[in-house]
Amino acid sequence: MAEKIQSNLLSAEGLASLRTLVPGDTVDLQIAMPAAPKRVKTDYTGMLIDECMLFHIPTTAKWITVRDALTVGNDIVVRSVLEGDTGQVIAFKVKVLKLLSKPSGLLITSFPKRIESIGLRAVKRAQLGVSVSLDAEVYPDDETVTGIIIDLSEKGCKVALQVKPNWPVMLDEADVKLNYSIDGKEVALTAKVKNHRLESDVVYYGLAFTCDEKLIKTLLSRHTLLT
Repeated sequence: MAEKIQSNLLSAEGLASLRTLVPGDTVDLQIAMPAAPKRVKTDYTGMLIDECMLFHIPTTAKWITVRDALTVGNDIVVRSVLEGDTGQVIAFKVKVLKLLSKPSGLLITSFPKRIESIGLRAVKRAQLGVSVSLDAEVYPDDETVTGIIIDLSEKGCKVALQVKPNWPVMLDEADVKLNYSIDGKEVALTAKVKNHRLESDVVYYGLAFTCDEKLIKTLLSRHTLLT
């Protein structure tokens, strides 16, 4: 039997999380851009341990803006919800190495040196795993605050964030804006904090939407809640 390859860059736990990704899994890419990060969903296609990661980047017209942003050396944050009992969301940062258009649209990035994860075991309803960035008065302007929508309805949603020193906890009735990407387009939902709960290193917010119902229905149409 062939010996299982280990990583010199990642811990055994980090590599185990990364190995849970299988070709064809959907991942969220946050691409660094001058004005604001661009977020798109695409397919993970594979990896070569300690060398590179591979992602599908279509060559169709609507992906032109995305492809233009994928210059060599540019930073990308990759997020994915892992299947299984752990309900784990992993995130890691990589750099663009090469973008191919033939024989297929393929993005080659560096191999991550660190894996961050949020465990969502306590969530009773199935997590959606929709990656969002949050804007609120308590957050510094130069800070990109990210979270995961783990429950969703027409009236509101539940969002999970990691507890960080520079991410103050929002109080009830605070206004917040959730930004996410759908089909390569940025969408913003406004909401009010109705409740919040700290649990270990994760804070859960119950939010009530204050935006147009059409925006919410668009998000709902792409995701099915399991109860």
